[in-house]
Amino acid sequence: MLKILIIVLSLTSLSLAGHNVTKSENLTVQTRTGTFIGNLNDTYPDVRHFKYIPYAKPPVGDRRWTSPEPLGNSSKVYDSTVFGPSCPQYVSAIPTSWALNITGNLIVNYGESLLAGLVAQNSAEDCLTLAVWTPASATPDSKLPVIHFLTGGGDVTGGINIPTQMPANWVHRSQQHIVVTTNYRVNIFGYPNARGLNGNTNFALQDQRKAVEWVAENIGAFGGDPSKITLWGQSAGSGATDQYLFAWYQDPIIRASISSSGVAIGRASNLDYAGTNFTFVAKSLGCDFSDPDLELECMRRVPMPRIEDFVGQYQDNSTLVNTSQPVIAFTRQIDNKYVFANYTQKYLDGQIAQLPKIIGTTAREASALVPYPIHNYTAGPSEQLIYTQTLNTVCAAHNTSVLRNEVGLPTYRYEWAGNFSNIAPVPWLGAYHYSDLYMLFGTYPIAPGEITDLEIQTSEKMQDFFLDFVMDPTSLPQNGWLEYVTSQSGGGKLAQFGADGQVAQFVDGDSVEGACHIPGVVYNTAP
Repeated sequence: MLKILIIVLSLTSLSLAGHNVTKSENLTVQTRTGTFIGNLNDTYPDVRHFKYIPYAKPPVGDRRWTSPEPLGNSSKVYDSTVFGPSCPQYVSAIPTSWALNITGNLIVNYGESLLAGLVAQNSAEDCLTLAVWTPASATPDSKLPVIHFLTGGGDVTGGINIPTQMPANWVHRSQQHIVVTTNYRVNIFGYPNARGLNGNTNFALQDQRKAVEWVAENIGAFGGDPSKITLWGQSAGSGATDQYLFAWYQDPIIRASISSSGVAIGRASNLDYAGTNFTFVAKSLGCDFSDPDLELECMRRVPMPRIEDFVGQYQDNSTLVNTSQPVIAFTRQIDNKYVFANYTQKYLDGQIAQLPKIIGTTAREASALVPYPIHNYTAGPSEQLIYTQTLNTVCAAHNTSVLRNEVGLPTYRYEWAGNFSNIAPVPWLGAYHYSDLYMLFGTYPIAPGEITDLEIQTSEKMQDFFLDFVMDPTSLPQNGWLEYVTSQSGGGKLAQFGADGQVAQFVDGDSVEGACHIPGVVYNTAP
Protein backbone atom coordinates (compact mmCIF):
# COMPACT_ATOMS: atom_id res chain seq x y z
CA MET A 1 0.00 0.00 0.00
CA LEU A 2 2.86 2.36 0.85
CA LYS A 3 4.45 1.58 -2.51
CA ILE A 4 1.23 2.44 -4.34
CA LEU A 5 0.90 5.69 -2.38
CA ILE A 6 4.50 6.63 -3.23
CA ILE A 7 3.89 5.88 -6.93
CA VAL A 8 0.67 7.94 -6.92
CA LEU A 9 2.39 10.84 -5.17
CA SER A 10 5.30 10.62 -7.60
CA LEU A 11 2.99 10.65 -10.63
CA THR A 12 1.07 13.55 -9.14
CA SER A 13 4.29 15.47 -8.58
CA LEU A 14 5.40 14.80 -12.14
CA SER A 15 2.01 15.91 -13.42
CA LEU A 16 2.15 19.14 -11.43
CA ALA A 17 5.73 19.71 -12.46
CA GLY A 18 4.75 19.20 -16.07
CA HIS A 19 1.90 21.69 -15.66
CA ASN A 20 4.26 24.26 -14.16
CA VAL A 21 6.77 23.74 -16.94
CA THR A 22 4.05 24.21 -19.55
CA LYS A 23 2.87 27.39 -17.86
CA SER A 24 6.43 28.65 -17.51
CA GLU A 25 7.18 27.85 -21.14
CA ASN A 26 4.06 29.71 -22.22
CA LEU A 27 5.39 32.84 -20.50
CA THR A 28 8.84 32.40 -22.00
CA VAL A 29 9.10 33.02 -25.72
CA GLN A 30 12.27 32.45 -27.68
CA THR A 31 13.00 34.39 -30.88
CA ARG A 32 16.04 34.96 -33.06
CA THR A 33 16.83 38.24 -31.28
CA GLY A 34 16.34 37.06 -27.71
CA THR A 35 14.20 35.22 -25.20
CA PHE A 36 11.40 37.17 -23.53
CA ILE A 37 9.77 36.39 -20.19
CA GLY A 38 6.31 37.88 -19.83
CA ASN A 39 3.49 37.44 -17.35
CA LEU A 40 -0.28 37.21 -17.12
CA ASN A 41 -2.39 40.35 -16.99
CA ASP A 42 -3.56 41.23 -13.48
CA THR A 43 -7.13 41.98 -14.55
CA TYR A 44 -7.47 39.38 -17.30
CA PRO A 45 -5.38 36.31 -16.43
CA ASP A 46 -6.32 34.73 -19.76
CA VAL A 47 -4.08 37.33 -21.44
CA ARG A 48 -0.28 37.21 -21.62
CA HIS A 49 1.68 40.39 -22.07
CA PHE A 50 5.30 41.02 -22.99
CA LYS A 51 5.90 44.70 -22.31
CA TYR A 52 9.54 45.09 -23.29
CA ILE A 53 10.81 43.73 -26.61
CA PRO A 54 13.61 45.55 -28.48
CA TYR A 55 13.08 45.51 -32.25
CA ALA A 56 16.18 47.45 -33.41
CA LYS A 57 19.60 48.42 -32.14
CA PRO A 58 19.55 51.33 -29.65
CA PRO A 59 19.89 54.63 -31.59
CA VAL A 60 22.52 55.98 -29.20
CA GLY A 61 26.03 57.37 -29.56
CA ASP A 62 27.09 57.32 -33.20
CA ARG A 63 23.74 55.74 -34.07
CA ARG A 64 21.86 58.84 -32.85
CA TRP A 65 20.11 60.28 -35.91
CA THR A 66 20.72 57.29 -38.14
CA SER A 67 18.35 54.80 -39.74
CA PRO A 68 17.34 51.98 -37.36
CA GLU A 69 19.53 48.89 -37.60
CA PRO A 70 18.19 45.33 -37.31
CA LEU A 71 19.14 43.25 -34.31
CA GLY A 72 21.55 40.36 -34.61
CA ASN A 73 21.08 36.84 -33.31
CA SER A 74 20.97 36.74 -29.54
CA SER A 75 20.46 34.30 -26.70
CA LYS A 76 19.94 37.13 -24.21
CA VAL A 77 17.03 36.68 -21.80
CA TYR A 78 14.84 39.77 -21.27
CA ASP A 79 12.49 40.53 -18.40
CA SER A 80 9.46 41.67 -20.39
CA THR A 81 7.14 42.16 -17.43
CA VAL A 82 7.79 45.93 -17.23
CA PHE A 83 7.59 48.57 -19.95
CA GLY A 84 10.80 50.03 -21.28
CA PRO A 85 11.30 53.80 -21.56
CA SER A 86 9.44 55.88 -24.11
CA CYS A 87 11.45 57.74 -26.72
CA PRO A 88 12.82 61.18 -25.74
CA GLN A 89 10.05 63.73 -25.21
CA TYR A 90 9.21 66.80 -23.20
CA VAL A 91 6.37 67.50 -20.77
CA SER A 92 4.75 70.61 -22.20
CA ALA A 93 3.53 73.34 -19.86
CA ILE A 94 0.87 74.46 -22.33
CA PRO A 95 -2.61 73.87 -20.87
CA THR A 96 -5.07 71.95 -23.01
CA SER A 97 -8.42 70.37 -22.41
CA TRP A 98 -6.70 67.01 -21.96
CA ALA A 99 -6.37 68.00 -18.29
CA LEU A 100 -8.83 70.59 -17.05
CA ASN A 101 -8.57 71.80 -13.46
CA ILE A 102 -12.21 72.51 -12.77
CA THR A 103 -13.20 74.02 -9.40
CA GLY A 104 -10.29 72.25 -7.79
CA ASN A 105 -11.15 68.86 -9.25
CA LEU A 106 -8.81 67.47 -11.85
CA ILE A 107 -10.79 66.12 -14.79
CA VAL A 108 -8.37 64.13 -16.87
CA ASN A 109 -8.39 62.57 -20.29
CA TYR A 110 -6.80 59.31 -19.26
CA GLY A 111 -5.71 58.73 -22.84
CA GLU A 112 -2.98 61.30 -23.17
CA SER A 113 -2.65 63.03 -19.80
CA LEU A 114 -2.53 60.28 -17.21
CA LEU A 115 1.10 59.33 -16.80
CA ALA A 116 2.10 61.75 -19.59
CA GLY A 117 4.64 63.32 -17.29
CA LEU A 118 5.81 59.90 -16.13
CA VAL A 119 6.16 58.70 -19.72
CA ALA A 120 8.23 61.74 -20.68
CA GLN A 121 10.35 61.80 -17.54
CA ASN A 122 11.21 58.13 -18.01
CA SER A 123 12.11 58.55 -21.65
CA ALA A 124 15.46 57.47 -23.04
CA GLU A 125 17.20 57.10 -26.35
CA ASP A 126 17.34 53.32 -26.01
CA CYS A 127 13.63 53.18 -26.71
CA LEU A 128 13.00 51.16 -29.86
CA THR A 129 10.83 48.55 -28.23
CA LEU A 130 7.39 47.09 -28.69
CA ALA A 131 4.88 45.23 -26.53
CA VAL A 132 2.81 42.15 -27.32
CA TRP A 133 -0.55 41.04 -25.88
CA THR A 134 -1.72 37.50 -26.69
CA PRO A 135 -4.28 35.03 -25.37
CA ALA A 136 -2.66 33.05 -22.57
CA SER A 137 -3.47 29.84 -24.41
CA ALA A 138 -1.81 30.89 -27.68
CA THR A 139 0.99 28.67 -28.97
CA PRO A 140 3.16 28.82 -32.09
CA ASP A 141 0.54 26.61 -33.76
CA SER A 142 -2.29 29.09 -33.10
CA LYS A 143 -1.48 31.37 -36.07
CA LEU A 144 -3.67 34.21 -34.83
CA PRO A 145 -4.16 37.45 -36.80
CA VAL A 146 -2.18 40.43 -35.53
CA ILE A 147 -3.01 44.11 -35.04
CA HIS A 148 0.13 46.24 -35.04
CA PHE A 149 -0.72 49.61 -33.49
CA LEU A 150 1.17 52.91 -33.93
CA THR A 151 0.50 55.45 -31.20
CA GLY A 152 -0.22 59.14 -31.81
CA GLY A 153 1.24 62.28 -30.26
CA GLY A 154 1.69 64.82 -33.04
CA ASP A 155 5.21 63.60 -33.86
CA VAL A 156 6.26 65.12 -30.53
CA THR A 157 5.07 62.76 -27.78
CA GLY A 158 3.62 59.29 -27.40
CA GLY A 159 4.51 55.75 -26.48
CA ILE A 160 3.11 52.37 -25.60
CA ASN A 161 2.80 52.95 -21.83
CA ILE A 162 -0.46 54.93 -22.00
CA PRO A 163 -3.44 53.51 -20.06
CA THR A 164 -6.01 54.05 -22.80
CA GLN A 165 -3.94 52.01 -25.25
CA MET A 166 -3.70 48.81 -23.24
CA PRO A 167 -5.48 46.08 -25.27
CA ALA A 168 -5.88 43.47 -22.54
CA ASN A 169 -9.68 43.85 -22.46
CA TRP A 170 -9.96 43.33 -26.20
CA VAL A 171 -7.65 40.31 -26.31
CA HIS A 172 -9.52 38.88 -23.30
CA ARG A 173 -12.87 39.24 -25.09
CA SER A 174 -11.77 37.81 -28.41
CA GLN A 175 -9.14 35.17 -27.51
CA GLN A 176 -8.63 35.18 -31.27
CA HIS A 177 -6.05 37.85 -32.01
CA ILE A 178 -2.78 39.45 -30.91
CA VAL A 179 -2.07 43.16 -30.43
CA VAL A 180 1.35 44.78 -30.78
CA THR A 181 2.08 48.41 -29.84
CA THR A 182 5.24 50.30 -30.74
CA ASN A 183 7.58 53.03 -29.50
CA TYR A 184 9.24 55.13 -32.19
CA ARG A 185 11.37 58.28 -32.17
CA VAL A 186 9.66 61.68 -32.08
CA ASN A 187 10.44 65.42 -32.30
CA ILE A 188 14.10 66.32 -32.90
CA PHE A 189 15.21 62.72 -32.34
CA GLY A 190 12.77 61.39 -34.92
CA TYR A 191 12.81 64.22 -37.45
CA PRO A 192 16.06 66.21 -37.04
CA ASN A 193 16.19 67.47 -40.65
CA ALA A 194 19.87 68.28 -40.05
CA ARG A 195 22.29 69.51 -42.72
CA GLY A 196 24.82 66.81 -41.99
CA LEU A 197 22.37 63.98 -42.68
CA ASN A 198 22.26 64.69 -46.42
CA GLY A 199 18.50 64.32 -46.63
CA ASN A 200 18.19 61.19 -44.48
CA THR A 201 15.48 62.00 -41.94
CA ASN A 202 11.97 60.77 -41.08
CA PHE A 203 13.56 58.27 -38.69
CA ALA A 204 10.24 57.67 -36.93
CA LEU A 205 8.73 56.27 -40.12
CA GLN A 206 11.80 54.10 -40.61
CA ASP A 207 11.48 52.87 -37.01
CA GLN A 208 7.90 51.84 -37.69
CA ARG A 209 8.91 49.79 -40.70
CA LYS A 210 11.67 48.11 -38.71
CA ALA A 211 9.10 47.19 -36.05
CA VAL A 212 6.81 45.67 -38.68
CA GLU A 213 9.74 43.64 -40.01
CA TRP A 214 10.55 42.35 -36.52
CA VAL A 215 6.92 41.38 -35.93
CA ALA A 216 6.68 39.59 -39.27
CA GLU A 217 9.80 37.58 -38.47
CA ASN A 218 9.05 36.73 -34.84
CA ILE A 219 5.33 36.96 -34.05
CA GLY A 220 4.86 33.28 -34.83
CA ALA A 221 6.65 32.42 -31.59
CA PHE A 222 3.92 34.30 -29.70
CA GLY A 223 1.11 32.51 -31.54
CA GLY A 224 0.65 34.99 -34.38
CA ASP A 225 0.44 34.56 -38.13
CA PRO A 226 2.96 36.79 -39.96
CA SER A 227 0.81 36.66 -43.10
CA LYS A 228 -2.12 38.24 -41.23
CA ILE A 229 -0.80 41.55 -39.91
CA THR A 230 -3.02 44.65 -39.95
CA LEU A 231 -1.23 47.97 -39.37
CA TRP A 232 -3.38 50.41 -37.38
CA GLY A 233 -2.54 53.90 -36.19
CA GLN A 234 -4.21 56.84 -34.48
CA SER A 235 -3.57 60.56 -35.14
CA ALA A 236 0.15 60.93 -35.99
CA GLY A 237 0.31 57.14 -36.06
CA SER A 238 -2.73 57.14 -38.35
CA GLY A 239 -1.06 59.39 -40.90
CA ALA A 240 2.08 57.26 -40.66
CA THR A 241 0.03 54.12 -41.26
CA ASP A 242 -1.33 55.62 -44.46
CA GLN A 243 2.06 56.91 -45.61
CA TYR A 244 3.47 53.44 -45.02
CA LEU A 245 1.32 52.16 -47.90
CA PHE A 246 3.22 54.38 -50.33
CA ALA A 247 6.74 54.05 -48.94
CA TRP A 248 6.65 50.24 -49.08
CA TYR A 249 3.95 49.64 -51.67
CA GLN A 250 5.97 46.90 -53.40
CA ASP A 251 6.62 44.97 -50.18
CA PRO A 252 4.10 46.06 -47.55
CA ILE A 253 4.42 42.88 -45.42
CA ILE A 254 1.02 43.74 -43.88
CA ARG A 255 -2.24 42.61 -45.46
CA ALA A 256 -4.59 45.41 -44.33
CA SER A 257 -4.51 48.92 -42.85
CA ILE A 258 -6.57 51.05 -40.45
CA SER A 259 -6.22 54.82 -40.00
CA SER A 260 -8.04 56.53 -37.13
CA SER A 261 -8.03 60.34 -37.47
CA GLY A 262 -5.36 60.96 -40.04
CA VAL A 263 -4.25 60.08 -43.58
CA ALA A 264 -1.35 60.91 -45.88
CA ILE A 265 -3.24 63.52 -47.90
CA GLY A 266 -3.45 66.98 -46.36
CA ARG A 267 -0.63 66.56 -43.86
CA ALA A 268 1.63 69.57 -43.47
CA SER A 269 5.31 68.88 -44.06
CA ASN A 270 8.38 70.54 -42.59
CA LEU A 271 9.78 73.07 -45.08
CA ASP A 272 13.09 73.62 -43.29
CA TYR A 273 15.23 71.91 -45.94
CA ALA A 274 18.24 74.05 -45.03
CA GLY A 275 18.31 72.56 -41.53
CA THR A 276 18.10 75.96 -39.83
CA ASN A 277 16.04 74.65 -36.91
CA PHE A 278 18.60 71.98 -36.08
CA THR A 279 21.45 74.48 -36.48
CA PHE A 280 19.68 76.90 -34.14
CA VAL A 281 19.48 74.21 -31.45
CA ALA A 282 23.07 73.15 -32.09
CA LYS A 283 24.41 76.70 -31.70
CA SER A 284 22.36 77.20 -28.55
CA LEU A 285 23.95 74.08 -27.05
CA GLY A 286 27.52 75.01 -27.94
CA CYS A 287 27.82 73.17 -31.27
CA ASP A 288 28.48 76.27 -33.37
CA PHE A 289 30.07 74.87 -36.53
CA SER A 290 29.58 76.01 -40.10
CA ASP A 291 30.60 72.56 -41.27
CA PRO A 292 27.46 70.37 -41.18
CA ASP A 293 29.40 67.19 -40.35
CA LEU A 294 31.10 68.80 -37.36
CA GLU A 295 27.76 70.22 -36.21
CA LEU A 296 26.20 66.76 -36.30
CA GLU A 297 29.19 65.08 -34.64
CA CYS A 298 29.10 67.63 -31.82
CA MET A 299 25.34 67.24 -31.32
CA ARG A 300 25.70 63.48 -31.05
CA ARG A 301 27.77 64.09 -27.93
CA VAL A 302 25.32 66.42 -26.21
CA PRO A 303 23.34 64.56 -23.50
CA MET A 304 19.81 63.77 -24.58
CA PRO A 305 18.10 65.60 -21.64
CA ARG A 306 19.88 68.86 -22.52
CA ILE A 307 18.61 68.67 -26.09
CA GLU A 308 15.08 67.67 -25.14
CA ASP A 309 14.76 70.29 -22.40
CA PHE A 310 16.04 73.08 -24.62
CA VAL A 311 13.74 72.20 -27.53
CA GLY A 312 10.70 71.68 -25.29
CA GLN A 313 11.16 74.85 -23.27
CA TYR A 314 11.84 76.91 -26.36
CA GLN A 315 8.73 75.57 -28.11
CA ASP A 316 6.61 76.23 -25.01
CA ASN A 317 8.01 79.74 -24.69
CA SER A 318 7.14 80.47 -28.33
CA THR A 319 3.52 79.65 -27.54
CA LEU A 320 3.06 80.88 -23.98
CA VAL A 321 5.28 83.92 -23.52
CA ASN A 322 7.01 85.31 -26.56
CA THR A 323 4.69 84.69 -29.49
CA SER A 324 6.96 86.78 -31.72
CA GLN A 325 9.84 84.38 -31.04
CA PRO A 326 10.71 82.32 -34.15
CA VAL A 327 9.09 78.89 -34.00
CA ILE A 328 11.17 75.77 -34.40
CA ALA A 329 9.63 72.43 -35.34
CA PHE A 330 10.89 68.92 -36.01
CA THR A 331 8.33 67.00 -38.01
CA ARG A 332 8.02 64.94 -41.20
CA GLN A 333 9.78 66.28 -44.26
CA ILE A 334 9.21 65.43 -47.91
CA ASP A 335 12.05 63.22 -49.14
CA ASN A 336 10.09 61.27 -51.79
CA LYS A 337 11.21 58.09 -50.10
CA TYR A 338 9.16 57.93 -46.92
CA VAL A 339 7.13 61.14 -47.34
CA PHE A 340 5.98 62.18 -50.80
CA ALA A 341 5.24 65.51 -52.41
CA ASN A 342 2.15 64.39 -54.33
CA TYR A 343 0.07 61.55 -52.93
CA THR A 344 -2.67 62.10 -55.49
CA GLN A 345 -0.21 61.27 -58.25
CA LYS A 346 1.04 58.25 -56.32
CA TYR A 347 -2.54 56.91 -56.33
CA LEU A 348 -2.94 57.52 -60.04
CA ASP A 349 0.42 55.88 -60.78
CA GLY A 350 -0.59 52.80 -58.78
CA GLN A 351 2.27 53.31 -56.36
CA ILE A 352 0.27 52.34 -53.29
CA ALA A 353 -0.05 48.94 -51.61
CA GLN A 354 -3.12 47.19 -52.99
CA LEU A 355 -4.69 46.52 -49.61
CA PRO A 356 -8.12 47.04 -48.00
CA LYS A 357 -8.40 49.82 -45.46
CA ILE A 358 -10.64 51.23 -42.72
CA ILE A 359 -10.58 55.02 -42.29
CA GLY A 360 -12.11 56.55 -39.17
CA THR A 361 -12.82 60.04 -37.86
CA THR A 362 -14.55 61.43 -34.78
CA ALA A 363 -17.55 63.76 -34.77
CA ARG A 364 -15.70 66.50 -32.87
CA GLU A 365 -12.07 65.91 -33.78
CA ALA A 366 -10.94 69.38 -32.72
CA SER A 367 -12.88 69.97 -29.48
CA ALA A 368 -9.95 68.84 -27.32
CA LEU A 369 -7.28 70.34 -29.56
CA VAL A 370 -8.24 74.00 -30.03
CA PRO A 371 -7.69 76.68 -27.33
CA TYR A 372 -10.40 77.07 -24.71
CA PRO A 373 -11.05 79.78 -22.07
CA ILE A 374 -9.13 78.26 -19.17
CA HIS A 375 -10.97 80.37 -16.56
CA ASN A 376 -14.43 79.65 -18.01
CA TYR A 377 -14.47 76.00 -19.01
CA THR A 378 -18.27 75.87 -19.37
CA ALA A 379 -18.06 78.23 -22.34
CA GLY A 380 -15.81 75.86 -24.21
CA PRO A 381 -13.78 76.64 -27.33
CA SER A 382 -15.09 78.42 -30.42
CA GLU A 383 -17.63 76.16 -32.09
CA GLN A 384 -16.68 77.58 -35.48
CA LEU A 385 -13.05 76.70 -34.86
CA ILE A 386 -14.00 73.19 -33.75
CA TYR A 387 -16.14 72.75 -36.86
CA THR A 388 -13.53 74.04 -39.27
CA GLN A 389 -10.63 72.07 -37.85
CA THR A 390 -12.73 68.91 -37.55
CA LEU A 391 -13.53 69.25 -41.24
CA ASN A 392 -9.82 69.37 -42.03
CA THR A 393 -9.51 65.80 -40.76
CA VAL A 394 -12.87 64.63 -42.12
CA CYS A 395 -12.31 66.06 -45.60
CA ALA A 396 -8.84 64.53 -45.82
CA ALA A 397 -10.52 61.18 -45.10
CA HIS A 398 -13.16 61.92 -47.76
CA ASN A 399 -10.57 62.89 -50.39
CA THR A 400 -8.58 59.77 -49.62
CA SER A 401 -11.72 57.64 -49.99
CA VAL A 402 -12.42 59.21 -53.39
CA LEU A 403 -8.93 58.41 -54.65
CA ARG A 404 -9.03 54.88 -53.28
CA ASN A 405 -12.37 54.35 -55.05
CA GLU A 406 -10.93 55.65 -58.31
CA VAL A 407 -8.13 53.07 -58.24
CA GLY A 408 -10.33 50.23 -56.97
CA LEU A 409 -9.05 49.81 -53.41
CA PRO A 410 -11.61 48.47 -50.87
CA THR A 411 -12.32 51.16 -48.29
CA TYR A 412 -14.51 51.15 -45.19
CA ARG A 413 -15.36 54.28 -43.23
CA TYR A 414 -16.50 54.94 -39.68
CA GLU A 415 -17.37 57.91 -37.53
CA TRP A 416 -17.11 57.74 -33.75
CA ALA A 417 -19.93 59.97 -32.47
CA GLY A 418 -20.60 58.86 -28.90
CA ASN A 419 -20.73 61.28 -26.00
CA PHE A 420 -20.31 59.43 -22.72
CA SER A 421 -19.83 61.52 -19.61
CA ASN A 422 -17.07 59.43 -18.05
CA ILE A 423 -14.72 59.89 -21.01
CA ALA A 424 -16.06 63.32 -22.00
CA PRO A 425 -16.80 64.99 -18.63
CA VAL A 426 -17.28 68.47 -20.14
CA PRO A 427 -20.36 68.72 -22.39
CA TRP A 428 -18.60 70.49 -25.27
CA LEU A 429 -15.99 67.74 -25.66
CA GLY A 430 -18.31 65.19 -27.26
CA ALA A 431 -16.64 62.62 -29.52
CA TYR A 432 -13.24 64.30 -29.45
CA HIS A 433 -10.00 63.31 -31.16
CA TYR A 434 -8.62 60.15 -29.51
CA SER A 435 -11.78 59.20 -27.60
CA ASP A 436 -12.59 56.33 -29.98
CA LEU A 437 -9.57 54.52 -28.53
CA TYR A 438 -11.44 54.09 -25.25
CA MET A 439 -13.99 52.05 -27.18
CA LEU A 440 -11.64 50.06 -29.37
CA PHE A 441 -9.19 49.10 -26.65
CA GLY A 442 -11.99 48.64 -24.11
CA THR A 443 -10.32 50.97 -21.61
CA TYR A 444 -13.32 53.22 -20.85
CA PRO A 445 -13.61 51.78 -17.28
CA ILE A 446 -10.43 53.64 -16.24
CA ALA A 447 -12.24 56.98 -16.62
CA PRO A 448 -14.17 57.89 -13.46
CA GLY A 449 -17.94 58.23 -13.76
CA GLU A 450 -21.02 56.30 -14.78
CA ILE A 451 -20.63 53.60 -17.41
CA THR A 452 -23.86 52.94 -19.30
CA ASP A 453 -24.98 49.80 -21.08
CA LEU A 454 -24.83 51.76 -24.33
CA GLU A 455 -21.16 52.54 -23.75
CA ILE A 456 -20.34 48.89 -23.07
CA GLN A 457 -22.31 47.66 -26.09
CA THR A 458 -20.78 50.29 -28.37
CA SER A 459 -17.27 49.34 -27.33
CA GLU A 460 -17.95 45.67 -27.93
CA LYS A 461 -19.52 46.31 -31.33
CA MET A 462 -16.57 48.42 -32.46
CA GLN A 463 -14.11 45.81 -31.22
CA ASP A 464 -16.01 43.04 -32.97
CA PHE A 465 -16.14 44.86 -36.31
CA PHE A 466 -12.42 45.59 -36.15
CA LEU A 467 -11.74 41.97 -35.21
CA ASP A 468 -13.79 40.78 -38.20
CA PHE A 469 -11.64 42.96 -40.46
CA VAL A 470 -8.39 41.77 -38.90
CA MET A 471 -9.38 38.11 -39.14
CA ASP A 472 -10.58 38.51 -42.74
CA PRO A 473 -10.34 41.92 -44.46
CA THR A 474 -13.06 40.85 -46.92
CA SER A 475 -15.61 39.94 -44.22
CA LEU A 476 -17.18 43.31 -43.36
CA PRO A 477 -19.84 43.42 -46.15
CA GLN A 478 -21.31 40.10 -45.07
CA ASN A 479 -21.55 41.52 -41.54
CA GLY A 480 -23.44 44.61 -42.70
CA TRP A 481 -20.57 47.09 -43.11
CA LEU A 482 -20.44 47.87 -46.82
CA GLU A 483 -17.54 49.37 -48.75
CA TYR A 484 -17.58 53.16 -48.83
CA VAL A 485 -18.15 53.89 -52.51
CA THR A 486 -18.07 57.63 -53.09
CA SER A 487 -16.98 60.40 -55.45
CA GLN A 488 -16.14 64.08 -55.30
CA SER A 489 -19.87 64.83 -55.46
CA GLY A 490 -20.72 62.70 -52.46
CA GLY A 491 -22.34 59.37 -51.78
CA GLY A 492 -21.31 56.35 -49.77
CA LYS A 493 -22.34 54.80 -46.48
CA LEU A 494 -20.31 54.78 -43.31
CA ALA A 495 -20.61 53.08 -39.95
CA GLN A 496 -21.53 55.53 -37.19
CA PHE A 497 -20.96 54.41 -33.61
CA GLY A 498 -22.55 55.74 -30.44
CA ALA A 499 -24.73 58.47 -31.99
CA ASP A 500 -28.36 59.20 -31.04
CA GLY A 501 -28.51 56.42 -28.48
CA GLN A 502 -27.58 53.82 -31.09
CA VAL A 503 -24.74 51.34 -30.77
CA ALA A 504 -24.15 51.30 -34.53
CA GLN A 505 -25.93 52.53 -37.60
CA PHE A 506 -25.03 53.01 -41.24
CA VAL A 507 -25.58 56.53 -42.51
CA ASP A 508 -25.11 58.48 -45.72
CA GLY A 509 -21.64 59.95 -45.98
CA ASP A 510 -23.13 63.35 -46.81
CA SER A 511 -24.46 63.59 -43.26
CA VAL A 512 -20.87 63.53 -42.00
CA GLU A 513 -18.83 65.13 -44.77
CA GLY A 514 -21.30 66.95 -46.98
CA ALA A 515 -19.33 70.18 -46.54
CA CYS A 516 -16.30 68.50 -48.13
CA HIS A 517 -17.89 68.61 -51.57
CA ILE A 518 -19.90 71.82 -51.48
CA PRO A 519 -19.03 73.79 -54.64
CA GLY A 520 -16.58 76.55 -53.79
CA VAL A 521 -15.68 75.11 -50.39
CA VAL A 522 -12.59 72.93 -50.46
CA TYR A 523 -10.71 71.40 -47.55
CA ASN A 524 -7.40 69.58 -47.51
CA THR A 525 -6.70 69.50 -51.21
CA ALA A 526 -2.96 69.32 -50.64
CA PRO A 527 -1.51 66.36 -52.49
